[in-house]
Order: sequence, then C-alpha cells, then structure tokens
Amino acid sequence: MNKVLLLAEILTVASALVVGFHPNILYASVFLLFTFCGVAVMFLYAGADFLAGAQIIIYVGGVTILILFAIMLTQWLYKIKLADLRNKMILPAILSVAVAVFLYRALHQMVATLPLQTPEALEKFTSTPKTALMGHALLGSYLLPFEAITILLLGAMVGAVWLARPE
Repeated sequence: MNKVLLLAEILTVASALVVGFHPNILYASVFLLFTFCGVAVMFLYAGADFLAGAQIIIYVGGVTILILFAIMLTQWLYKIKLADLRNKMILPAILSVAVAVFLYRALHQMVATLPLQTPEALEKFTSTPKTALMGHALLGSYLLPFEAITILLLGAMVGAVWLARPE
C-alpha cells in the first residue's frame, strides 16, 4: 500500500474521531474540514477524480464553511461545551465497534470474491480523466441550473446574516 494513502487514511480517521468526540463544536467543525480533505485524497487514489473534486468543492468549500459560518453567527452555540455527555457515550461506542467489525468483515469477504486485476488494467482505469465530459456538461447545457443554484445559495447566506444580526 502506498505510504501517502496510508497516511491520508490515518489522518482522516483520526480527524473523524476528533469530530465525534471533541467537546467544542468549533474545533469539531475544523477537524471535519480535515476529514473531508482526507476523503478527497482517498478518492484521488481510487481513480475517482470527479468525486475528489466534488468533495473539495461541495463539502470542503461549501458545507464546512457554511457550518463554520453558522457557528460564528450564533454566539451561544460557540460557547457550549459537551462535557456532561461522557457517560452517555458507552452505548454509541459499543455500537460503533460492532458496526466497524461488521463492515470490516463484509469488505474482507467482498475483496476475497473479486476477480484479480492486472496492474496494467488498474493503471489504465485510474489514469483516464473522467471530469472533462462532466465539466463540459456543467458549463454547457446545464449552465443555467448551475447558476440558479449559486444564486439560491447566495440568497440563503444573505438571509442567514440578516436573521442573525443583532436587533
């Protein structure tokens, strides 16, 4: 396994754990940004360059920034600490371990039943760009709906600022 991919996987899982268990919501949302970036790196190594780009644009550039923006606008949410929930984490931790074991076993069985691919076939699959046609479609025949969504999101952002302003 590639060392960069292994490092990305470790950092993604570690930052996802911080997201789940950190008592400060601001720090959790910042680590959510790192989790999304790590997932994008894994998409790149899987040969899914469009999904990696969409992950960066939509989740890192949109969702995480929107979450940070909402946290900064609501002062009371920024100051909340989740320290009183420590004894309520036992059941979710047990369920998380059970789901992780189930997923690991299912993935292991799936990989065992897959036909073996030659390295040349895998190299050909991961090296072909898949984003050119999607880029032409988004900026060609679907340009108007794409821009309408942009204006809708801008209106939602302005509305959120207007609602959160002090009286």
